[in-house]
Amino acid sequence: MDASSLRRDLFPSLLIVALSSCCATLVLSSCSKSPSTAIIGKWQVQGHATSTVEFKKDGIVIDHEGERMDTGKYTFTDKNHIRVEVNENTNAPTIVNCEVSFHGDIMDVTMTNPGQRTPNISHLKRIK
Repeated sequence: MDASSLRRDLFPSLLIVALSSCCATLVLSSCSKSPSTAIIGKWQVQGHATSTVEFKKDGIVIDHEGERMDTGKYTFTDKNHIRVEVNENTNAPTIVNCEVSFHGDIMDVTMTNPGQRTPNISHLKRIK
């Protein structure tokens, strides 16, 4: 068997392997949720047993800390950033810009509160 006939015999097999790899990549990448979908649910703030945050589909965010509950609105400004307006029983809402990243059921949130130089980093775990 010469080299050209070997290439001719292997070509269909290599083509099938290449197409299968491409299809598998497309299927697996389509399984990952977009950040705007991944954020939906109730999250436990790690290190704070009584603190949870719930993000609803309609853009409402509910922050529970012990007996206190604050509500607000969130919007994605891009794929990894959200803008949160929280009504903390004051006349004007507090606006916080956050960077979010997801690792399965863990969400890392880096937020810069108004008037602070250093950002706060929180780790949240999905509970619902």
